[in-house]
Amino acid sequence: MRRWTTGLLAGLLLVVAGWVSAPPASACSCTGGTTTDALARADAVFSGRLVSREMDDGTALHVFAVDTVHVGEVSARQGVLSAASGASCGLELRGDGPFLVFATRQGDALAADLCGGTRPWDAMAAAEVQMLTGAAPPRPGAAGTELAGQLSDATLEAAVAVLLVAAFGAGLFVRRRRFADSGG
Repeated sequence: MRRWTTGLLAGLLLVVAGWVSAPPASACSCTGGTTTDALARADAVFSGRLVSREMDDGTALHVFAVDTVHVGEVSARQGVLSAASGASCGLELRGDGPFLVFATRQGDALAADLCGGTRPWDAMAAAEVQMLTGAAPPRPGAAGTELAGQLSDATLEAAVAVLLVAAFGAGLFVRRRRFADSGG
C-alpha cells in the first residue's frame, strides 16, 4: 500500500510541475477592428494578386503582383513576411486573390499578420480604403521577394557562370600543358 501511495504522489507531483513550468501557449486572438483602425496601424496598404508563397523556419514570404497602392511605398512585385501558421497570427490567404493587404514596415521588409486587416479584396472595402487614402500605381521593380539567407536567381546565375569560366580555363591550361609536355 505504501509503494502505491508513493507512486501516486510522485505522479501527482510531476503533473503539478508540468502545469507550473509549462510555457504559455501561443495562439492568435484578434479583436474586431474597422478598416480605419487597420489603416491607422499600417505603413503600407495595397491591392494585388498572390503570385507565390515560400516558407522557411516558421516564416512565410508572400509575393504579390501589386495593382494599386493606397498607403506607403510598394513595388510592382512586393514581398510581405508573416508567421507561417495562422495559429501564430500568420496570414491565411486562400487562392491567388486579389487581396487587400495592410502591412507594417519591419526594417527594410513589409510584414502582415492575421489581425492587421489583410483580407480578400472586395469592392466595398476597396472603396472605403480608396475614399480614406486615395490611390497610386506601384513603384516599378520588386522589393522583399526573397527570404533572408536564400540566394537570389542572379547570384546563382553568376556562380554558375564563374564555375563554367573556371572549368573552361582549367581545360585550356591542361590542354596547353599536355601540348608543351609532348614537345609541341
